[in-house]
Amino acid sequence: MPLARASWSARFREPAVRGAQLFAASGFALAQPLFDILGNNAEFFAAHGSTPGDILLFALVVTLVPALGLLLVELAAGAVSRPAGYALHLVFLAFLGAVFGVHALKRAGLSATATLIAGAVLIGLALALAVWRAAPARWFLTVLAAAPVVFLAVFLFDTPVQHLVFPNADARAAAAYVRNPTPVVFLLLDEFPTITLEDENGAIDAGRFPNFARLARSTLWFKNMTTISSNTTTAVPALLTGQLPSKGTLPVFQDHPNNLFTLLGRRYRMHVVETQTQLCPRQLCKRKQQKAGKRLSSLYSDARDVYLHLIAPPSLEERLPAIDESWADFGADTGKQLEEQARLPKVNLKTFYIGRLHDFNRWVAKLRAPGATPSLDYLHILFPHGPWLYFPDGHVRAVAVPRAPGRTEETWWNEGLAEQAWQRHLLQAGFTDKLLGRFMDKLHKAGLWDKALVVVTVDEGDSFRGGDNRRDPSKTNLGDIAFIPLFVKLPGQDEGRVVDRHVTSVDVLPTIAKVLGVKVRWKLDGRSALSSGPGSSRVRVGKFETSFQAAQALRQKSLQRKVALFGSGSWGPELAGTGRYRGLVGKPLASLHVTDSVSASATIDGVGSKLVRAFPRRSQLIPSPLTGPVSGLHAGDTIAVALNGQVAAVSAVYRGPRFSALVAESAFRPGRNAVRAFLVTGSASAPRLRELRVRLSS
Repeated sequence: MPLARASWSARFREPAVRGAQLFAASGFALAQPLFDILGNNAEFFAAHGSTPGDILLFALVVTLVPALGLLLVELAAGAVSRPAGYALHLVFLAFLGAVFGVHALKRAGLSATATLIAGAVLIGLALALAVWRAAPARWFLTVLAAAPVVFLAVFLFDTPVQHLVFPNADARAAAAYVRNPTPVVFLLLDEFPTITLEDENGAIDAGRFPNFARLARSTLWFKNMTTISSNTTTAVPALLTGQLPSKGTLPVFQDHPNNLFTLLGRRYRMHVVETQTQLCPRQLCKRKQQKAGKRLSSLYSDARDVYLHLIAPPSLEERLPAIDESWADFGADTGKQLEEQARLPKVNLKTFYIGRLHDFNRWVAKLRAPGATPSLDYLHILFPHGPWLYFPDGHVRAVAVPRAPGRTEETWWNEGLAEQAWQRHLLQAGFTDKLLGRFMDKLHKAGLWDKALVVVTVDEGDSFRGGDNRRDPSKTNLGDIAFIPLFVKLPGQDEGRVVDRHVTSVDVLPTIAKVLGVKVRWKLDGRSALSSGPGSSRVRVGKFETSFQAAQALRQKSLQRKVALFGSGSWGPELAGTGRYRGLVGKPLASLHVTDSVSASATIDGVGSKLVRAFPRRSQLIPSPLTGPVSGLHAGDTIAVALNGQVAAVSAVYRGPRFSALVAESAFRPGRNAVRAFLVTGSASAPRLRELRVRLSS
């Protein structure tokens, strides 16, 4: 009997040891990187509406399933051939070691694709060789099987995720008696600096933004509104609670029980669409909980995209779905969708929605006339937030990679590409103006315009400067980021007025409360924007703080820069070129000095090549920017792209080398478009054009 027990123990000891080694390796390669980034960005789970059970199941799957799956495959192979099973074990360890290696090398600052791959392969091979040849290495890796359990415990109990896994059951909301039950309509836009709307005089540019100008004619425009945060998940709670953000809080009801929704919840009918927050309790807003399968599928899909960003070389990362444009649905606006649509003979935007546009149309359609029970209609929509895919008239960019190139995480590394992204932002802001017009028309039609308190505002700004941050404030970009629009239409108001008082995000809820005659039963950090006086003398965005006068000076410089680059009054050719040769855009080739050719070529790749060959009549999809690799030129060289005998875009070659030409939609004609490209040199006043070969990818 003792012999039988010994045989049984020996029989299962080896699989147990191998399982422990795989468990340790997958913990370091898979679980730890994911738990590290998602544990410190718990907003990811809040935006997915994840329940405590969802998060716990997710954590257990990430911790256990990869190692268990590999072990089962290995054991199946070992049942056929024991040497084959052990060889497969070493292959799996080498793979996990390489995955761990590429992540570690990226964190160490290495970015070259070849270096990352070579280094990762060496780390993987070293791990497999050590386990094969050295008993201490086998013992040490086996002991490390305890590490994934530690990673799991830290993720669940020592990161902000713990607030979602173990929510505050004592969260209580302070509802209010509403003395003046006026309907409230609240439209929250996203990443929309005030300077985007302004012309050279600081007024709303009615040529480009007619509906915002129309809105201002009937509302109070607080043109000196500033945000308190450059992050949506802290800026939005500030707007809806009237309180400055506290460290470690998440954009969920449990952390912000006192907010606009709970304040009015006792008396108001809720028509609420939140996209990045979960501040309205489910029982109050009566939103349907997604089925567990769909909820978890979205969670795992987005977690996969996050992980791929962690291990992908930077040159390949740009082709992945962006994970820093929102907190969920990273693949919602994808180039694959647009490519599929480009193959169709006709695309109707009434039925073709891209994620967030569908939310807007559905919300606007449900706006109702005032009834016996007042309503709170609230929508947070990610417009004109990137990816910037829309033209002002509603046409959509047909691009393989929706995200504008030129940025690593929050930093623009190329001035020309930052300017091109700014152009795309401005054009999408033009489409946002079109959506605003639909919104205002529906308010009039539903009888809400005269009777409701209407609030239109933004959570934060955006910045486009080479070598600077996109959203994190600095001494140079504060003028872009801090100032955001706020429009308030009082019930019965029919004349607009510009208000110079400095107001901030935390003043919005007190303003709503004052109009409704509500006594807020929690401590507010803001005051009603309707109060007298100049407002705060300080501007604070996150941890960055300066005087209001200094911030205003930066804002004026930012506005001057925008007008100098892109003009005002109409959507002209200045929105299709960057750099000192932008003046070439719109000029016929016959009027320019084309000297000779240069031994270089540019290839138009992706969906752009297909649409250039055969551009459908009345196409809703526009292949802009035209992008692709360049040979024979260097980063910094300038390329002019001509369509049908006229310069359609000017841009600089960037690292790769590649080009990205932001062509205006008016440059395309039905059928085949004649494309030529030129290297531009010389002075801006007398440029010299040398033609290079243009190829269309298959």
